[in-house]
Amino acid sequence: MTHYWWRERIGRDYGHAYRVSLIYEERTPAGQHLQIFKNSLWGRFIVLDGIVQFTERDEFIYHETIVFTPVAMLSSPPEAVLIIGGGDGGVLREVQKLSGVKRILQAELDLSVFEACHKYIPEISGDYGDPRLEFRVADGLSVVKGLPEASFEVAIVDCTDPVGPAKSLYTEEFYRELYRVLKPQGVFVQQASLPGFFPEILKEAYALASKVFPRVYVLRAPVPCYGDEIAFLLGVKSPEISPEPRQTFRGRFYNPEVHKASFALPEWWLRELLS
Repeated sequence: MTHYWWRERIGRDYGHAYRVSLIYEERTPAGQHLQIFKNSLWGRFIVLDGIVQFTERDEFIYHETIVFTPVAMLSSPPEAVLIIGGGDGGVLREVQKLSGVKRILQAELDLSVFEACHKYIPEISGDYGDPRLEFRVADGLSVVKGLPEASFEVAIVDCTDPVGPAKSLYTEEFYRELYRVLKPQGVFVQQASLPGFFPEILKEAYALASKVFPRVYVLRAPVPCYGDEIAFLLGVKSPEISPEPRQTFRGRFYNPEVHKASFALPEWWLRELLS
């Protein structure tokens, strides 16, 4: 198998380089450039439009954070969970570890990404044969707009950055629709990129979500393959819900101590992005 150096460009003057072999590549019907590489250190990893989405080596950090953090803030386990994006199946895998879940609805826009992940990296995925799961191939905003009010306790938005197909998931309209479909004690979480490289994404998304949700928190997680800490938005429908964990989970990365620490933000985040 041929090996060569592939570089992920992060901004104008910086990038990461990986010595890779190419496993799969296509331009998907949704217009995304999909590549799957293999590296001796990071394992197999997914790239969309030149941006690394996850690697086998550290994907559990991202997926445990985006699932366990919002759920731990609830007073009881959720019965209904909405997943927007997450075609690789990692979010579903962690949701299926929760006790008490009776319904899972997942909407993934790009079926090609879903199929490629499940063909070439099936080990990280949850069980798509789960009878509790309804899987739809559709745009996340259109799916949420068609859902009844107050139907989910948790909404997990595992999408790409707001370029291309994901732009509609970082709008005031989308946040208003999420608010509508969440139950009174509901919570949503969404990845908000890397503030160290793309500070405008967190700043703008936080401002828009704060127009809709009574309280919006920001948390962070260190995902090594991204080269910096990633930010997450977390909005609660009831101002009584605090960041304090009310349920206990332990994964390979996540535990109650990590949960609390993830809400401790660098001063420059507070001053430059969230003021």
